Parts: sequence; C-alpha cells; structure tokens
Amino acid sequence: MESLYFNTINIAEIRMKIKILIFLLTFSTIKILATAQATDKIIINNKEYRLLNNPLEKYFKDNSEYDPIYGPHLSMFKEYRNKPIPVPFSTGNYRGYIATFKIENNNLILADLEVQNINSEKRNYISVYKQLFKNKKVILNYSGILVIPDGKLVEFSNFGYSSLYDHYKLITIKNDTIVREKELDKDEFIQFKINQFEEYKKTEAYKTKVKEYIKDWENDKKTELSKNNTKGMSKKEIAALRKEYAQPPSEDYIDGYFFVTKKIDYIIVDY
Repeated sequence: MESLYFNTINIAEIRMKIKILIFLLTFSTIKILATAQATDKIIINNKEYRLLNNPLEKYFKDNSEYDPIYGPHLSMFKEYRNKPIPVPFSTGNYRGYIATFKIENNNLILADLEVQNINSEKRNYISVYKQLFKNKKVILNYSGILVIPDGKLVEFSNFGYSSLYDHYKLITIKNDTIVREKELDKDEFIQFKINQFEEYKKTEAYKTKVKEYIKDWENDKKTELSKNNTKGMSKKEIAALRKEYAQPPSEDYIDGYFFVTKKIDYIIVDY
C-alpha cells in the first residue's frame, strides 16, 4: 500500500475521515499509475520553489496551438500531432514538459517552458519558450490556488504530488493577479485540502466525473469477466474476479480516489 499523508488526519475531528480511511485500506486494489511527478517551478523574490499545480494545463486546453507536444510548432513532435505519445518520455512526467513561473508585480507570469529532447539519448530538458511564443507575452488567464511546499519533507509518497511537507505557501490567483497569500503548517494544509475537496463535491464537474468513473468500472467489469479474458483461468481465479466486481465502487471509495488524483486548484476556498 502506498504511504500517503492522509493517514495523519485526526479521525475524531474531520468529516472526511471515513472516506480517507476507506481509501487507504483499499488503495492497493486501485488500478492506477502510482508515480511521483516532476513538478513545475515558481520563482518568488528571486528564489525558486517547486509548484504543486500545473497552470498551463488549462491554458493549453484553451490554446492548443501552443501545446509543445501536440501543437504545430515543434518539429521533433511532428509524428505525434495526430496520435498519442506512448508513455510520454518518462512515467515521472506525464505532462511531457516543465514550466517555470514567476511572481512579478503581483502577477503570475510564465518565465520558461522546457521539454525533453527526444532526439537526445539522455532526454535532457531544453527550453522551447522562444520557439513557441517568440517575444509574445503569455496571458495565462489562470485562476486558482497555488500550492508551494517550502518546508521539510515529512512523508514521501510515490504518487503524483501527494508527499507531505511541514510548511506551505498558498497563493490565490484570479485572472493572473494575486488576491491572497498565506503560510500554512501541515495540519492547516490538510484541513485546507479537505475543505477544497468538499467544495469540489458540490460542483457539476464532480457529478460528471462520478458518472464517468462508474461507467468505466462497468466497462472494466464486462471486459474482465468476458469469456475471452477468463479463458485459461482456473475456477478459483474466476471466482475471485467475480467477487472483486460483485459490487460497484462505493461513494466513499470513489471520493478517496478523487481526493488523491483530481487536480482541483481551480476550486477557490478560504484558508
């Protein structure tokens, strides 16, 4: 079972305790890629920090022509413009890029963008900012809460950005402009994450994702229990597989999965 910081939550005081506990107990059965991810970076007062958000994801969704991997500007990715890249470069960076941001004049700006050089055996990162944007100022139109770990590592988790630190900086951004900043210790940070998730549960996006999750589970069940897939299995193995799919995933289980995997920095809450 992966070691996640959520087991540090005071079970007697936090409403999400049951959901998180159930998730921890069942985590090893979830079929997902559990790999720590390379972070983007942010420069504040000339000091570089890791950034546990990816503000360019929405920007590339809205401005796909500037996507460094699937957009038209970088020739080394030409063959991948119309098909997925098989396991993009490294399981430690599914995005395929590392962005560097700056806080400048109370605004969030993009300072650099690097991708792995797939023409190099070392796959070293190279800057492609000028190739993509030339001298254009990038308007991110980002709104969300930036999470910046600036303390000591308390607990490592080989899962996305799930490691726990003893201190964080949080910065709320609205349309690229800072509207709030605060420093949190690990307990305050955990409470913030729970509050943010509870607000996410009220959204239509959450309801849609739950429906998609259930549909995917039903498709997996059909595939896993098909004659073609169970051919050659023993009766004991088939019985175990049927038991695994006997009941659809509970709301607690799904919430636990979403709590760890979903990027919900756009959900702005108090902290």
